[in-house]
Amino acid sequence: MRDVVLSRPGVASARISATASTQRYAVDDGTGATVAIAVTAGCQADCPNAEPQQIADFVGTLIHGPEIELLTIQLDTPFQLGLDCGFEAEACYYSGQNRIVISGDAWTGIDGATREFVIAHEYGHHVAQHRDSPAPFPRAIDWGPPYWSSYEHVCQGSRAGKLYPGDEGAHYFSDPGEAWAESFAHYRFPEAPVRWRWLPALRPTPAAFRAIRADTLTPWLARRSFTLTGHFRARSAAVEWLRTPLDGQLSVRPSGLRHHSYWLILRSPAGRVLRTSRQGLGPHRQLNYTVCGQSRLRLVVKPTHRSASTFKLRIQRP
Repeated sequence: MRDVVLSRPGVASARISATASTQRYAVDDGTGATVAIAVTAGCQADCPNAEPQQIADFVGTLIHGPEIELLTIQLDTPFQLGLDCGFEAEACYYSGQNRIVISGDAWTGIDGATREFVIAHEYGHHVAQHRDSPAPFPRAIDWGPPYWSSYEHVCQGSRAGKLYPGDEGAHYFSDPGEAWAESFAHYRFPEAPVRWRWLPALRPTPAAFRAIRADTLTPWLARRSFTLTGHFRARSAAVEWLRTPLDGQLSVRPSGLRHHSYWLILRSPAGRVLRTSRQGLGPHRQLNYTVCGQSRLRLVVKPTHRSASTFKLRIQRP
């Protein structure tokens, strides 16, 4: 495996970390940001290639946001790395500690991945740890951040049983959280001779790289709210098109009602009914639907009364 994501270290790992000497190093990105590098006692004695400042300089070359200041990179001996991360992993990320653990010795993995490539992969996990996912999806560290996961159809793949968010066991190479991190590393090293071992459908493309950049530099923060108004003719329905560029929960509710309520029908572009209100929606009720791969939806609004009037709807979308 490239790595494993853990919440917190066990007893043996905590003892190894307790021996580490930690110092902050400038990442030389022009912002004054620093990163903490912790070198274990064993690595101080036996890792001639540790070079903390060189590692900090490299981290500064990765696209990043303010989460960089929260990061600690721990340098282990190869044996300590096995105790910390498992003897089949090249590194690990402790999400509860914002800590990357990697060998202090330089090496090239069997698939051509350098130590810097693996650090970039781990930093991808660190970015995802500090990005939000739209409801009702899992954490971004398991699912992938919103722009990338929507582009890569993670919701559809998960529903179809082709992707397994957060499963780093038998489905490691079908875990979108790991595919995100590996894609993040390929963004930094697009020419690296590292074989893509995840699902072919998740192999990064230029559009995927644009999504990675957006998730990192201009991340999604919350659902967008806007108001949709229209007009009913007597005994007729109104049809409105909704753009849904990101997956996640879409909510529609009447706004500013006085005397009337509406029936709502949400359809796919092809006309298939996706969700309907079971009764007329008043101002305190709403229609919810999880967008999963659709870039736009058709909203049909029917009055519960028979006279011509206007309608006003409050829309929230990812």
